[in-house]
Amino acid sequence: MSGQTATGEPDGLLKRIISEQRQRLRKNVHILFLGLTAEEADPIITLLRGARLAPRGQQVQSAEEFNQALSERSWDLILSPQVEGQFGAKEAVQILHRLNKDIPIIQLVPQNTSQTLLQGLKARMATVISLEEQELLLIQIRRQLEHLEKRRRLRIVEAELAESEKQCQQLAELSRLPIIYLSSELKPVYSNPAFSEQFGLEEHNSLQHEPLDKFTILKDRDPLKAALHEALENNSHAIKTELKARRVDGTNFQATFSIQQARYLNQNCLQVIIHPDSRNTEERFENLDPTTGLYDGNYFINALEKAVHRALNGGSDCSLLYIKFDNYSALQSELGITGSDIVLADAAEVLHKEINKIHLCARLDEGVFAVLFHDPSPDKAIKLAQQLCNAIAKLNIDVVGTMVQTSCSIGISSINDNAPHYVELIDRARSAADEVLNNGQRGNGAKLFELSTDEHENIDDSSIKMILDALENDKFRILFQPIVALASTNGWGNYEVFLRLQQDNGEDDLSPNVFLSTMDHADTNIRLDKWVIEHTLRRVAEQLKEQHRSRVFINLTAQFYQEPEILSWIAEQLKEQRIPAEMVIFQANESDLSTSQTQAEQFRFGLKKLGCKFCIKHFGVSENRELLRRKLKPDLVKLDGSYIQDLNSSKESDKAFAALIKQLKSAEIGTVAPLVEDTKLMGKLWKLGVDYIQGYYLQPPGPDMNYDFFE
Repeated sequence: MSGQTATGEPDGLLKRIISEQRQRLRKNVHILFLGLTAEEADPIITLLRGARLAPRGQQVQSAEEFNQALSERSWDLILSPQVEGQFGAKEAVQILHRLNKDIPIIQLVPQNTSQTLLQGLKARMATVISLEEQELLLIQIRRQLEHLEKRRRLRIVEAELAESEKQCQQLAELSRLPIIYLSSELKPVYSNPAFSEQFGLEEHNSLQHEPLDKFTILKDRDPLKAALHEALENNSHAIKTELKARRVDGTNFQATFSIQQARYLNQNCLQVIIHPDSRNTEERFENLDPTTGLYDGNYFINALEKAVHRALNGGSDCSLLYIKFDNYSALQSELGITGSDIVLADAAEVLHKEINKIHLCARLDEGVFAVLFHDPSPDKAIKLAQQLCNAIAKLNIDVVGTMVQTSCSIGISSINDNAPHYVELIDRARSAADEVLNNGQRGNGAKLFELSTDEHENIDDSSIKMILDALENDKFRILFQPIVALASTNGWGNYEVFLRLQQDNGEDDLSPNVFLSTMDHADTNIRLDKWVIEHTLRRVAEQLKEQHRSRVFINLTAQFYQEPEILSWIAEQLKEQRIPAEMVIFQANESDLSTSQTQAEQFRFGLKKLGCKFCIKHFGVSENRELLRRKLKPDLVKLDGSYIQDLNSSKESDKAFAALIKQLKSAEIGTVAPLVEDTKLMGKLWKLGVDYIQGYYLQPPGPDMNYDFFE
């Protein structure tokens, strides 16, 4: 549907991907405002919205309303003061404790002191914050939401762990290899049928409960005990030992005992797998890459997954080295597959020589090696990676009479008790390796992956200086995203206008909301709004000269429409650019309008006299939404994105959404649905009666108004 022409340039594609990721950063947050009025709650909603959250709030004033709200849905956060004689935070804590519900409560106080904080924490509040400290309040809200999400994930993981343990027991029953589980006192707690069969035990034989060393010859019992105790003390990897096992009939056989920590019936224990074979199964040919002699990718992934699980228990930190050959594609083009395999084989010899066998080396992909480095020190991992880079770069490889050199970039991921899923670990190491290749060094180096800091947490007064500097030096630009009618367009095109700050370092443009979301700078906001209006109207005037009629949705801050002379200024701009007023739609946040209703009504009345349209955006999150709708009588409302994201989550959400659309239609108010990501959602919105849609599925914000609107 889009008329935007794809450039095909990598930078353009990358910026689009980044922009799409930023759009999806918005997270629905369901908040109970306990004992707070709408006027007190709305500034908090505005604060959270600026921090890329999508708050959905409900006000509660009594224990009955609180219990009713708890029964209706799962809540993420409770914000409440404590007023004597009223239902508040302390009473809510008691109800949550009785119902065993995990919802953090942030207690709001007029002034935060060490005494109020101590009393709040004793009363089992998540934290105590002054409502005046908005930046601190935002940080604490984000932190409590992160902690809640981790607790929820933990509960899910614990349930999955129990299910996995059950499946492991079932697999052990079916295994052809003898398996026995030992308690921490080395007493047998379970052995599978293959164990009984291998050692000649009949069902319910009393020997099943004998210590495991009874099933080895006399001289091998001490080595087995030593291996068992070593496995109890060190859970970093499996302990393997070659022993001679003894059946109940006195016959012996050579076997490899593989011992590692595990869980059985929700308790820690040792798992012993007995391979009745003198060969070390780890080194069997099917586990090796035939070209390099390193382990293959499948074997390495299994080992990495086990290493991550061990590390989560603490005390088993290690590192993943992702070794990416810098010129592998060029080698393949020049030498062919056979020649490039010769290069990789010689490079693999470096790993065999430089790395102790206790560490696992593998060929992860065509031009990628990997090392599971069993040492807790990241510094040692970096040192090893640099040694490998130097050694591989010095190689002179003879490929059918041609001397070839190569180099590699190595990314390192730390594996510890805070490690993510193994797939994420590989992505992190790959990302670090790519940085080495692309940071001007052109590879042949090593880098440890480090998590980036949250840009929203680094907010200070320098942001204001940055904006003022950008205004003075013309560093801002405006982008346009189409808003498409699901029915007839009546000859109109519609675009929302976005402001972006161009960065000097060539990184992706920033929205001023990123660094102004928690600060109140009225003069700066008004200057920004005026800049956007002036530049947008000029663009609209240019479009009119080319016979293109497009309405523009211009976002306003609360400070702008509260300025006394601002309506006169808008009238002058419209007159200067000779633009019909009906082509301009001003929109403001519902939560902002709720906290400044008198000024909002005056501004809306003035816009109506001018002939401009008015839209309430993020509609539906404030308790005052119905009051605002009746007082301001908007021409359109843009629904809050949380409504769109909640569609299909439950039948109740769908019914509530349909009822809201029906109510707005009966009031002859147009509706805009943002965050439209696919055709299925677009069809559903059309059936529900939504008038306009907007989202990256149609087109991301771009520098031109060139969308192909269909009649």
